[in-house]
Amino acid sequence: MATVFTPELQQLVQQELATGKYRSENEVLLEAMKLLSGRDAHLKKFREDLQVRLDRLAGGEGIDLDDDSLAMFLDYIEAEVNAELAARRE
Repeated sequence: MATVFTPELQQLVQQELATGKYRSENEVLLEAMKLLSGRDAHLKKFREDLQVRLDRLAGGEGIDLDDDSLAMFLDYIEAEVNAELAARRE
């Protein structure tokens, strides 16, 4: 399949090739498509899990948190997100 890329996309592909991780444009594009597919699958699962949790809340299964507990919970979530981001960078 012959494809014409925008200059911006050509530059991105060339930058990836210059890293030495890929031997061809096809390898760069294949990896990009795999990542997109994985991201889409992860997002779909996240949305499904979120809906389950929202349904539970709507059914009265939530709990009340005082200010200190909420602050601790948010700190925990922030640490988890930061750890996930750090792992993805490696």
